[in-house]
Amino acid sequence: MKQFRENHAHQLELETKIEELRKFQEELEASRNKYALLYDFAPVGYFTFDREGVIQSVNLTGVRLLGVERNDLVGRRFGEFVADDEWFVFVNYLATVFCSQGKETCRLGLAQRDKQPLFVRIEAMVTESGEECLAVLVDITEKKLAERALSESEYNLAKAQSMTHVGSWSFDPTTSEVKASDELLRIMHLSRDEATQESFASVVHSEDRENVMWHLRLGVEHGKSYEIEHRLQFGEGSCRWVYSIVEPSVNSAGKVVRLYGTTQDITERKQAEVELRNKTNELQAIFDSISDGITVYDHDGLIQHHNLISPQLYPKEILPGKSCRDIFHPETPSMPQLCPVERALRGERVETSQVSVREGQKTLYFDITATPIKDALGEKNRALVFFRDISEKRLQEMHLIQTEKMSGIGVLATGIAHEINNPLTSIAGYAEGLLRRFRDEPALKDDCRLDVFPHYLEVIVRESYRCKGIIDHLLSFSRKSDGSAVEVDMNVVLLEILELLRHQQIYRQIEVVTHLSKDLHSVLGDPSGLRQVCMNLLINAHQSIKGTGLVELTTENLDDTTVSVRIRDTGCGIAQDKIDRIWDPFFTTKEVGKGIGLGLALTYNIIKRHGGEIQVESRPGEGTQFTVLLPASHKKGTVNK
Repeated sequence: MKQFRENHAHQLELETKIEELRKFQEELEASRNKYALLYDFAPVGYFTFDREGVIQSVNLTGVRLLGVERNDLVGRRFGEFVADDEWFVFVNYLATVFCSQGKETCRLGLAQRDKQPLFVRIEAMVTESGEECLAVLVDITEKKLAERALSESEYNLAKAQSMTHVGSWSFDPTTSEVKASDELLRIMHLSRDEATQESFASVVHSEDRENVMWHLRLGVEHGKSYEIEHRLQFGEGSCRWVYSIVEPSVNSAGKVVRLYGTTQDITERKQAEVELRNKTNELQAIFDSISDGITVYDHDGLIQHHNLISPQLYPKEILPGKSCRDIFHPETPSMPQLCPVERALRGERVETSQVSVREGQKTLYFDITATPIKDALGEKNRALVFFRDISEKRLQEMHLIQTEKMSGIGVLATGIAHEINNPLTSIAGYAEGLLRRFRDEPALKDDCRLDVFPHYLEVIVRESYRCKGIIDHLLSFSRKSDGSAVEVDMNVVLLEILELLRHQQIYRQIEVVTHLSKDLHSVLGDPSGLRQVCMNLLINAHQSIKGTGLVELTTENLDDTTVSVRIRDTGCGIAQDKIDRIWDPFFTTKEVGKGIGLGLALTYNIIKRHGGEIQVESRPGEGTQFTVLLPASHKKGTVNK
């Protein structure tokens, strides 16, 4: 019985232990499942490697990290998943882990999946058996890419600073700490250990140091941003120029906590500026040494630059900011067809002339050349205008005209004297007859012979007025020109010249035929100069005819803008080898004493000054025709001088 009770008690004890073991096993299983779940779903990858790097076990995070099924992953070498350029790094790292008794760390780049980079940090240590190691893999791709981007940014910034010679820096006014970029240290000739406020201040040129420190205090105490240029002076005596831009950083209390600045080496720019100033001074000296007036107009027609001569020519009109209107068209805001500056701004090269008439001063004559200055972008041209004072030349030219006139008058003198002498002889004869009769017969009042006295008086009056008319025409032609421009009727000019030539005895056998247009447009010009043109051409036409011949004059309007004057003769003509030289000064085909060779040269210049043209057609033995084309004018204006 006792044995039975002991067995029963032992059985109950065993059942209790079995129940406890069962509960413990359930708890153990639950715990195992819990930790297995934590193991599989941990945010890092857990791996077990043998000495060859073969994967013995891996959690789900590690599986997802490598992108391979777990069954396919276990038993494979981890090196297969390492980037080619880092395979030896992993091999050496694994060897180090098995030789070491502690935890070892390594960063690796894994082979890219779907061309996406993957970087991990491995921490591993060997197990107690020494045959395996436990490894933890952490995905550091984002951090690695951020580090790479930061490194690239820093590299690009350093390169940009190096290429532009711009260094960056910051200054903490509380601690006097200075942080400087490599490029700034290079500019300042300082090492990284010398990046202190004192070192930076010592490099500043002694003459600029006070100004630099004053600006720095301004930025610190008042939070003012500023820009400054100053010099740096180094131990070997060299000097550099720098340009700094400084911006303060202010906290919520309005206190400056830091100054940020950039400093650029501008030595080359400063040297270029000095060279440019020297070049500018050199060009200005050349500019001012030119005896002609030179003025540069901007794209709006305003004076931008001028040399010393220009204001002497136009004291009131040539000043910086003045318009081309002040010189060329004071009464009209714009004259794009006539103003040389406006034409040059449109890209046209212009050569013209102008007369400057000022009250109380002598008249000045200018040759004007306006040339466009092309804009590099082709958008806004400028104009370069030369003013050449040709007053002396013009006066000499007018003197030559006067001299040529007097030469022509000398040719006409014999004929005119003959024509004047005949009526004077008649006057003298009749006057002597009256005197004899009054002397011989005192009682003439009652004498019927007084009936002839009125006849004598009529002859005296008629012949006197005839002489006066001849002399008036001669004086009209010889009157000196003042260079002014008026409306000129070319028909009247031709008739005046014909009236003078008509009294030349040697020309009386030459027939003159005129075809003068009744509605001929007037010409704006110098009457004296145009008379000289007609006189030269008509005398040449008459002198080319030996004996009898014909001179034909024709005037007409070619159109609303051009007046044509043709003078044709049946004279000897001009040889083809000489026709191109007839406009040269002092070239003549006449006999010695008959001309000096200035007539056609002056004629050509006068016509060109009036903006006209002269054409010649000639055949030896058949005659010559000169055609003068002049701009028609329906209102008063200015003739090119």
